[in-house]
Amino acid sequence: MSDLPPANGAPAPAHDHSWMYWSIGAVVIVLTIIGLITYSANKDDREAQQKADQLTQKLQAAGLPVPADQDVITRSLGTDGGAVCDNPATALGKATQNDMLTNGADFVGRRPVIVDLRILKGEALILETYCPDKLKSYQDRIDKLKTDNTIKE
Repeated sequence: MSDLPPANGAPAPAHDHSWMYWSIGAVVIVLTIIGLITYSANKDDREAQQKADQLTQKLQAAGLPVPADQDVITRSLGTDGGAVCDNPATALGKATQNDMLTNGADFVGRRPVIVDLRILKGEALILETYCPDKLKSYQDRIDKLKTDNTIKE
């Protein structure tokens, strides 16, 4: 059928595509519902809670501060240590850590600082709890940093 108007001068029939729009809309809604049901960003299961409890005990034993709400650790680290265990001893992890161990200046005055070992100990405890296989390489890296007792009690 051509898109030319009929020979008798009557207007061309309008193509009704509304069924297609309704179908696409229905598919999008169904996929959204399926996605919301299956998506689970909350890593709040028994294993995650047990590991968070272990970490809390280790942090307290080391004299480090612990979040008041245990769910913060559970949601942040889950069962696998989250971002902390992703790249602790890689070049990116080292660069990120070195970037954070500065005096806080933004541009010209930015300098590395001598860091308190207790700051680095917290990450080591996370690695020990969640991904102990990555602890050795991290420990080797932080042993090369110059540390001192710089935090006042």
